[in-house]
Amino acid sequence: MAASDDLFLNPDDFEKEDGEPGESWKPVKQHAKALKRKSIEILNLAITINSLLPETEDAEHARHWLMENASKIPAKISGAMAVDDVYSIVMESAVVIKVAVCELRNAVWNCHIMHDMDEKYVHVMRNEIEEFRKLFVEWVKCFDKENDLPDEWHLFNDPSTFPEDNEPFDPNSFFDDEDDQ
Repeated sequence: MAASDDLFLNPDDFEKEDGEPGESWKPVKQHAKALKRKSIEILNLAITINSLLPETEDAEHARHWLMENASKIPAKISGAMAVDDVYSIVMESAVVIKVAVCELRNAVWNCHIMHDMDEKYVHVMRNEIEEFRKLFVEWVKCFDKENDLPDEWHLFNDPSTFPEDNEPFDPNSFFDDEDDQ
């Protein structure tokens, strides 16, 4: 399969405003927008790499691994942008994004080693991932840790704010308590 222009995604096609209208000025939104553009560039690079793989059964796993991770990144950024005001939810998305990027880097290396793909594509992807990582760090710095819901898995927020484990969690009562203070 040869890469052609109709296979590539245009970052401009994804420029709709996520979240509440009029919030595009927020730093978290600005960083997410740049991050999403870069993720689409990475996805296009993955499409190119995918097209270079041989049409063999052995390469099918590499093709799937490559595209699964590359396509997961912009989707998770969009999801995080839609709920950027709940810290634990955007952190969950950030972790999935980081894991997908690391898996993508590994998939590209696998394509080079197992399927004789030119090493220049490994270097190009690594450079793109490094640019993405820098944007990602700036994005994560903008997350509002103060605006959150208790996470029953106790991962991303202060466990001292959680209800006791034997109490049922009611997110409405969590916010009601804050209003009383």
